Amino acid sequence: IREFVDQTKMGAESNRLRRRSPYTSTIPYQFIQLFRRETAIMWGSRYTLAFRTAYQLIFAAIVGALFNQLPETTDGAFLRSGVLFFALLFSTLVAQAEMVAAVSGRLVTYKQKSLSMFHPGVLALVQTVADMVPNFITIALFSLILYEAAGLAQTAGQFFAFLLFLFSGCLCLTAMFRLIGNASPNLDIGHTVSGVILLFSILLNGYLKPPGQTGWWYRWIYWGINPLAYAYKALMANEFRNLELECTGMSLVPSGPGFDDIAHQVCTLQGARPGELNVLGRDYIAVGYQIYIKDQWKNFAAVIGYWIVFVIAMAVVMEFVEFGNTGYTIRVYKRRKPKVTLVTEDQVSASKETLTFSDSPTDEQILAGTTFTWKDLNYTVPVKGGSRQLLDN
Repeated sequence: IREFVDQTKMGAESNRLRRRSPYTSTIPYQFIQLFRRETAIMWGSRYTLAFRTAYQLIFAAIVGALFNQLPETTDGAFLRSGVLFFALLFSTLVAQAEMVAAVSGRLVTYKQKSLSMFHPGVLALVQTVADMVPNFITIALFSLILYEAAGLAQTAGQFFAFLLFLFSGCLCLTAMFRLIGNASPNLDIGHTVSGVILLFSILLNGYLKPPGQTGWWYRWIYWGINPLAYAYKALMANEFRNLELECTGMSLVPSGPGFDDIAHQVCTLQGARPGELNVLGRDYIAVGYQIYIKDQWKNFAAVIGYWIVFVIAMAVVMEFVEFGNTGYTIRVYKRRKPKVTLVTEDQVSASKETLTFSDSPTDEQILAGTTFTWKDLNYTVPVKGGSRQLLDN
């Protein structure tokens, strides 16, 4: 049996498989085949993906119209941070749907694992890689509409950085919700856990309440276990790094007729300097949000680090953690003990004397399953062009 199993090993490096491994293919071979399957599944649900993309583009157009061409003044400072928060929030809410898919699809994974078809951990990596292209296309179109409609920083470098940070945040949150789904015993617990985590991630990401205004008992969430906060800080640093906000209207104190000398006025926007009419964007986010331009790529690296940790944890959970034994149920039939009766020589001789033959088996013999034979039997069947004899005497 072992030699037969070794002969069925598949993959270019099948000789590297452990002899006691129940799998008949290498991990690279499994990755390739599972990737083909995932792409086929995506192609089969292409209309669903198209609807989801159209749904996000419509929302991008609506929000872009609400924040149409934000001014580079103090009136548009908080609105710009709001646009960035919405872009990140909407991608997060879309990613939450992966938790339901992870819970509903794992029973099939358990069954396939019981048949030694592939490592579930490899499936986790395949799902992560396969989702990159459709997610990137959706995020790119979403970013293009929202970015131009809101009139954010009009440089190519800042736009592609915005796209990169938003895409990395979407990947990170998608992996996090898949991890929650695979680590939850059922869908109810998964919804509860993901809802609580999402609530704290939104409230403590630095937009609704800057970290300097929160209690010390909440700051560990902001700095320690909230990838949404790091993605938001990277987006804010990218947008405000070269921006100069002009103090206008009620932002100048005192204001009104006759008050037109900046030497006798002060700008109320956070980060403003005495005697200057313009406020640097980097000063505004540094004072108001404790976000620093020099940490922009550090925040991006933190998001990538969270993503890698979530993907590895998801692969480990899918490989070793199982809930229920639905995938391993098999039918077991009870063995019947053969009925053995002792036959004496007197019974054998008596049966020979009473044994009679007939042209056909009796009803009792048929019910008892007695074997019967025949002699001089011919059987001919019609075929194309004639007939063929199957039995000849």
